[in-house]
Amino acid sequence: MASDPVDNTKPGIVLVAGAWHVPLHFEVLRVALEDQGYETYVPRLPTLGRTGLTWKDDAEAIQKAVEKRMDDGKEFVVAAHSYGGIPGCGAVKGFTVHERAAAGKRGGFRAILFIAAFAIPEPNLDLLTAFGGKYPAWGDFATPYIGNASSFVHPNAKHAFYNDVPEDDAERYFALLERQSQDAYETPVDCVPSNCGIPHTFLVCENDQATRLPFQEMLISRIPTLKVERVFSGHSPFITHPQRVIEVLSAM
Repeated sequence: MASDPVDNTKPGIVLVAGAWHVPLHFEVLRVALEDQGYETYVPRLPTLGRTGLTWKDDAEAIQKAVEKRMDDGKEFVVAAHSYGGIPGCGAVKGFTVHERAAAGKRGGFRAILFIAAFAIPEPNLDLLTAFGGKYPAWGDFATPYIGNASSFVHPNAKHAFYNDVPEDDAERYFALLERQSQDAYETPVDCVPSNCGIPHTFLVCENDQATRLPFQEMLISRIPTLKVERVFSGHSPFITHPQRVIEVLSAM
């Protein structure tokens, strides 16, 4: 949560991490947001360090992180990175400003930003299917769909995630990564950009070595309702280009 002073005319920001990433990965962006008066939350995803949990558990954790502030009337923008696009979008369901107002409640989610994220084009797909049915070679995955499996990454994932991050910092960020429930990537989604009920923007990371540019372009081509912004960044603009991320968020 943000420290004072908070500018109450601005929405709160919920930062949702990608696979294997923890809240500390977002420290640069979190501090920059709070310096500009944004109340900011970075919930730890419960699928980290565990098996058998899915994106639905992560979505519930996101909702719980901000529900009390919503009850106070606070509106929020979700900023979801990579895998985080799935639970980030899932968390929106039932918690939009419009849906909460219809239930006599205040606050809610008012927009979502996908940062090189899995903006799944249609319901009933899962991450693995959207990724072409094959996990990337830099990942350490169990046989798909066996259930209760754990996933991690190989050392060459450091370049995929942090290719434009200074080497010492890249080493530090890589060391923070944690194992994650593989079921999170193999559970079909129900909430997608086209039915989430709030404005949705995709920040294309043009030098991304994890979710590469052609894959990002394919996703946005299948979701015509997405507003598209761009940054010449690797997979982690929340580290290397925080002000560009804030610029995009400030318009939402």
